[in-house]
Amino acid sequence: MKSVAVIGGGAAGLVAAAFAAAGGAEVTLLERTADGGRKILISGGGRCNVLPSALAPERFVTDSPAHLLRSMLRAWPLHEQRAFFERDLGIPLALEAESGKLFPQSNRAKDIRDGLVAFARERGVGMQFDTSVTAIHAGNGGFTVQTSAGDIQAARVILATGGLSVPMTGSDGTGLRVAELLGHRMIATYPALTPLLGSGHESLAGVSLEVRLRSKTGSRAIETSGGFLFTHRGYSGPSVLDISHVVTRPPASAAIRAQWSALNAGAWEREFEAPSALVLTLVARHVPARLGERLLIESGMPLDRRTSSLRRTERLGLIDRLTSYVLPVTGDEGYKKAEVTGGGVALDEVEPRTLESRRCAGLFFCGEVLDAFGPIGGHNFAWAWATGRAAGLAAGRT
Repeated sequence: MKSVAVIGGGAAGLVAAAFAAAGGAEVTLLERTADGGRKILISGGGRCNVLPSALAPERFVTDSPAHLLRSMLRAWPLHEQRAFFERDLGIPLALEAESGKLFPQSNRAKDIRDGLVAFARERGVGMQFDTSVTAIHAGNGGFTVQTSAGDIQAARVILATGGLSVPMTGSDGTGLRVAELLGHRMIATYPALTPLLGSGHESLAGVSLEVRLRSKTGSRAIETSGGFLFTHRGYSGPSVLDISHVVTRPPASAAIRAQWSALNAGAWEREFEAPSALVLTLVARHVPARLGERLLIESGMPLDRRTSSLRRTERLGLIDRLTSYVLPVTGDEGYKKAEVTGGGVALDEVEPRTLESRRCAGLFFCGEVLDAFGPIGGHNFAWAWATGRAAGLAAGRT
């Protein structure tokens, strides 16, 4: 019987351990926290956005060949992932129509975490919580895993340690360091899906609205839409998180432009054709009043300006700020508030179907430790489930 050590008891690790054991291997899962699955517990505001209703591989970000990402992501189709939770774990999922997200019907993230733990245990996975891995040594056809509870011998090892994001959940970069020490090519890591810092908008803290954001990195245009929130420190909300990597991803930051409403430049031109209307009133029909006032002031326009006396330079300046406003970004909130880690083990360092290392036979990777992440809305769980299952099935073959 093959022995498999799974390092990390998060989303990818729990699935990997369960499928490795289902293949007949003797599996030990090592997790540094007391109960595992901490990111599952806090996801979706404690509800756990298990999956998206539709997968968007084109919105994933990687510095590795995109075709590898797509093949790994599609190895476990979305409908089969949903069936796994509903049929095998007995956790019915419900669609939140307005967001396109799937949550457990109970709206309790704990049901997902506990269901995965129980599923793995039922298949014979031995779990060692409160156990930190300090080193992994390959040799003599197997591995020695050094832990805070003593050494463990394993024929195969699955690294599912996550990245560096939300360190309070147990992420400390151990797997990234191990992978690098074992000679793998690493993509520089960075916080992703993280709030951004900004200056000059403190008076707008608490203002929220639906926006469109766009940016450009190299030849690739990026656009996001959805909720946007002015904070005391900068900007947050789904639209901001999804585009934050243009600022945090090496080597350089890029400008982010905001369209503050559904109206484009042509539509605003028509709005301002209204005879003798108060400009601020027209603007406030489509954006929050506090933001509207700020945009008028930045355009050098008095708040009592009427369309009948609107100067061309004022009109053009205001329309530009309404449709193509450059956010004054000064930084980001870092790994502490980042939902995922960008970068990691380059995808061409592993076999795409098995996720086994091309450099170290018997070593497998899955989840956030790999160089890929998707937008918010369950896509990163889909990545964790798919890569965890693939690594577990391959490592568990006897």
